[in-house]
Amino acid sequence: MDIEMAREVVRAAFRSGSELERLLRPLKERCTPDEYRDYARGIAAAIDAIGVNLINKAIAAYPELNSEIDASITNHGRYS
Repeated sequence: MDIEMAREVVRAAFRSGSELERLLRPLKERCTPDEYRDYARGIAAAIDAIGVNLINKAIAAYPELNSEIDASITNHGRYS
């Protein structure tokens, strides 16, 4: 994989995590506390798996992405 592909992987991973995180509020409003807890744990596990299996691997291959990602988030609130 080249660095441009690694960037695309990281962007997609962040988008996926963001989409999952957006589910938390409506789930909390529409589910029982037990249902919400189960979904929240599943979402947390999925976001963690995305980080470990996609983001961390891309950064391990291209460590310079770490500072690029940090700078983009600091300046724009997201990695774009």
